[in-house]
Amino acid sequence: MVKVTPGARQLTIIYEKNKHYRLLPATGVHGGPIPSGDVLVEFLVEKHNPPEKIILEIDETTRKEIKREGGGFVREILVGILLRPDVAHGIGKWLIEKATQAGFTEIKQ
Repeated sequence: MVKVTPGARQLTIIYEKNKHYRLLPATGVHGGPIPSGDVLVEFLVEKHNPPEKIILEIDETTRKEIKREGGGFVREILVGILLRPDVAHGIGKWLIEKATQAGFTEIKQ
């Protein structure tokens, strides 16, 4: 919501969270330009999935794993955001600025 005071040179911006707002973890990002010229950004989280099935051989005193199916590392895409190139560029600059403020220093190769 934006409120403009008549006759003044002030602009008040009020931030409100949408009722569907939620905080998502992100350990990575995927995406890039699409045919329309926009930029698709998909935030993801890397995690280890448990196995779907384990087969054990058992007797009175021992158990031995015979076979394990499924599991492994997975990149779960949580949300996709479609941006105009100028907006993507502005967000990129903003992210670099905020990371620097948080103490990140660029790694020189």
